[in-house]
Amino acid sequence: MPDFPMEFGGGQDRGLTIKEAAEILGYSRWTIARMIERGELKAYGDGKKKRIPLSSVVQYSTTHTVVNESQIAAKKQIRRVSKRYLKTKEKLERLLK
Repeated sequence: MPDFPMEFGGGQDRGLTIKEAAEILGYSRWTIARMIERGELKAYGDGKKKRIPLSSVVQYSTTHTVVNESQIAAKKQIRRVSKRYLKTKEKLERLLK
């Protein structure tokens, strides 16, 4: 679970910049901008003054799976197996020539 800056002033939802939301969720600023365009994150304002309510970021993080270490390890394992497969295949092809 990401660390959230829980700064609610007077019961109001804190507006995060795209950069802050990206750091919290672990995505790039461009990905956050696309998520806003697709309606996955709520935002208000225009251009550089665009803000994302903290509640929107919290809601997204609780309803969507964020890549964790076990998923990264599984992808690395798949790459290793794939490399071994290709090396073995090349050896067999050389032997069969």
